[in-house]
Amino acid sequence: MLALAPPALAQGSLELSRALQALPNTLDWKSADLSYESALRQLEAARAALGLRVSGGADYALRESTGGSLSLAGTASLGILPWSSAADAVRSAERALARAALTRRDARNTLYLNLHTQYFNLRQARADLAIAQATLALRERQLQIVTAQNQAGAATLSDLLAAQQNLDTARSSLVSAQGAFELARLTLAASLGLDPAQLGEPVTPPEEPSLPEEHLGGLLQKALVSRSDVLRAQLQLQDAEDNLASATRDRWLPSATLSAAYSSSSASLSAGLNLKSGVASLSGAVPLVQGGSGQQGWSLGFSLSLPILDPVSESQVATAQTALQTAQRALEAARKAAELDVRQKYQNLQTARAAIAAARAGLNAANQNLRAAQARLQAGTGTSLDVQAAQLAVLQAQRNLEGAVTQAHLAALALQNALGLDLTESIGGNQ
Repeated sequence: MLALAPPALAQGSLELSRALQALPNTLDWKSADLSYESALRQLEAARAALGLRVSGGADYALRESTGGSLSLAGTASLGILPWSSAADAVRSAERALARAALTRRDARNTLYLNLHTQYFNLRQARADLAIAQATLALRERQLQIVTAQNQAGAATLSDLLAAQQNLDTARSSLVSAQGAFELARLTLAASLGLDPAQLGEPVTPPEEPSLPEEHLGGLLQKALVSRSDVLRAQLQLQDAEDNLASATRDRWLPSATLSAAYSSSSASLSAGLNLKSGVASLSGAVPLVQGGSGQQGWSLGFSLSLPILDPVSESQVATAQTALQTAQRALEAARKAAELDVRQKYQNLQTARAAIAAARAGLNAANQNLRAAQARLQAGTGTSLDVQAAQLAVLQAQRNLEGAVTQAHLAALALQNALGLDLTESIGGNQ
């Protein structure tokens, strides 16, 4: 996998766009494609079963009175009525393919969202590691100063022990940050199928999103016609309607067969239509060895069986009616759940955007404090330790701002996913 990976993924820097381009090569993406292909093959098989079928054969008979006879025969059949079992199978396979397409889109969107989360988690883990290293350096410097002050009698033993405790805490935090950073690298590398040691550094910062231009009511309407859960519930309702129609047809449609035949000394031909199955057939036979004179001429036939009392079929109709009502309730519940989910995702995006302003204000304050500490140092009224502490505060504020932008970025993607959009169109997700 590493040998097949693009160079930009395996060395130097790792851009988010290049990482997304690698998604179609991952095992989970290919697995979703294979599930869709399986449903497509089943639809093709169902459509093939609906087409013309032709078979051939031979018939040999030996009779005491007439001797042996041998004939070649052929039969062709085709479902011509819309309620044939083959037509039902095609409609069912078409809905199964539509469900498979929705499942594939959901799987791809999940991979897309997960990759964004893992990518920015790695950036955050790298920032946390830098902060932990800077904190450790600050705590070491503070301990050195307090130790010197204690030796000079300007600091108490309690001050010394507190500084030592702060240093131990910083060391523990550094170990934790290093572990989180390695775990984030392992997670992203596993998603891309790369060796973690060869994974490039994530260099793409998150983008601050904006609220959708469309009002919330319009977004809700869009979600009701695009979300996978709503569409699947609609397909389930169509299945229930089709099953009820099939059960009702089987209960009340009579078993009727119309047939016509013609035979002569040189050939025989017969045709038939089964009303209940909807299949028409045509058969012909040519005798090669004639053992005797058979019946010749035209013949017509019609058979009819009326379903007067059929408790099994009536029970199947009642079961199908219950399933239809259940599907209707499920569709209503799916629509309500979809509306609630979109509202929640929209609110999450608004909240995340508001947090960006607060984080940006915090960064501005940290930068101002750093400038003030540097000015005091130059004026001789401050210390380098004050500057070092202010620099650490700036690093933390920068991390907080990027974290807030990341949360808003992910919230915007989650809202798009809740609306039923295909997030992967730019990387071939519509194929």
